[in-house]
Amino acid sequence: MRIAEKLIRTTMLTILFICMTQFAAFAAGTPIGEVVSMIGSVVAEQPDGTVRQLELNEQIITQDVIVTGIKSTVEILFKDESIYSQGPEARISLDDFVYSEEKSATRLLFSMGKGTFRYVTGQIVKTNPDAFALQTPTTTIGIRGTEVFAVVTPQKEEIGNTKLSKGHTMTVGNKSLDTPRTSVSVDPMTGAISDPTPVSQETINKVVKEAPMTSQGELGNADVSSKDIERKIESFKQQIERNKGSLGSLDDKPDYAQLHILKVQKTSLETSESNHDSGDTTGDLGGGGGGGGGGH
Repeated sequence: MRIAEKLIRTTMLTILFICMTQFAAFAAGTPIGEVVSMIGSVVAEQPDGTVRQLELNEQIITQDVIVTGIKSTVEILFKDESIYSQGPEARISLDDFVYSEEKSATRLLFSMGKGTFRYVTGQIVKTNPDAFALQTPTTTIGIRGTEVFAVVTPQKEEIGNTKLSKGHTMTVGNKSLDTPRTSVSVDPMTGAISDPTPVSQETINKVVKEAPMTSQGELGNADVSSKDIERKIESFKQQIERNKGSLGSLDDKPDYAQLHILKVQKTSLETSESNHDSGDTTGDLGGGGGGGGGGH
């Protein structure tokens, strides 16, 4: 009996500690988004040392540092409808995020530490583009309606876009990228930034595979656990429902881009369900939507 009582007491204390940790974290910051897809191990660190183990549908708050483990990825949908994904062994600090009806108050500042990142812009860039910035250890990225990627290592930073809306641009330091599928290389030692060059399809495929977006119907990397396939299935189901909700009524003009993404999401859901039913957790899951999607 004493052993059972001790076990129950220990379990209750553990649950209480977890609840207090979560409460302390949310007291420290404002919810700014939620995890819409993930595999592996992902944590959120706060400046006060609080660490939260993230799961599907969990809230993300200001000043979170998002850290992915080995063979781990995460996708976050922010309040302004922007989408962010992060590859394995990467970290980013969500320093500042305000999405407000008051345009002058709206702002975003994220600092990328290392790894592979992708970002599809949302309402903040539309309403107050000058208050939007993504930072790497070496330079600052400005965005005007695009899908940006960055691969940050101690030796080199490659920064570019997979899609660029008509009439929009992207800046990396003092360089402007005015055409789709272009990138620059940044030397972390000197800060020198190369002239823009076309992004190879090989690079795009690698970035999409490392940091997939279920919102674009992308399946991502291979070699995932049964639990991760279950997460992916749930992610696709939720993304499909979100996508259906954004299509409007039958009287509205068809959004063919969203309809295409919806079709890809359904195909990826079927593939994930098939892999789960067959017990195949090591087969190549492919790239799904392959090269970015939606764009805002």
